[in-house]
Amino acid sequence: MKNLSLIINSVLFVAVVVLFLLHFNSNSCKKESSKKVNQKKIDNINVKDDIAYINVDTLLKKYKFYDELESKLLEKQKGMESDLNRKSAAFEKEATEFQKKVQNNSFLSQESAQRQEQELMAKQQNLYKLREDLSNELMKESQGLEKQLLDTVTNFLKEFNADCRYRYILNSATFLYGNEGLNITDTVAGILNERYNALSTKK
Repeated sequence: MKNLSLIINSVLFVAVVVLFLLHFNSNSCKKESSKKVNQKKIDNINVKDDIAYINVDTLLKKYKFYDELESKLLEKQKGMESDLNRKSAAFEKEATEFQKKVQNNSFLSQESAQRQEQELMAKQQNLYKLREDLSNELMKESQGLEKQLLDTVTNFLKEFNADCRYRYILNSATFLYGNEGLNITDTVAGILNERYNALSTKK
């Protein structure tokens, strides 16, 4: 699961850096948006030099939608591991029984022993392939869920800065120091969670 989280965090990190460095010029910005964010929360932010920043790691920890995606990935991973472990245990049992037969000379002929050995080798290769297929499937699943998360953040940021109050929204991982007055992580996480809760209630 740690590998999956690292995959999501690394890809999201790169994407969010690009998104947060987008420069919204006056020609493309609208003073009023048809979809307004919580203005009361935004007004409480201390704005200086129209620059703000977000701690992405903190945002992900606080964003409930991210928890949902992680739970889905974990559930998928556990299911795959359970299936693979069950088949691996069955193969190991069969291989152990084969070894006992060889040691006890229990086969009627050498041809019979060779045939069963070949069958075991084929099953072993199938297990290797299954492990690879499951890994690829899990990767594909994580990429799909990751895209959901990225789309959510991307769409929100466009709306969040529709009034052009910021020229830049930076990722705190890309610089060494930032005044806490410019940190809008809690504000963004709070609004995203309000929307998530509203959508969850409608389901």
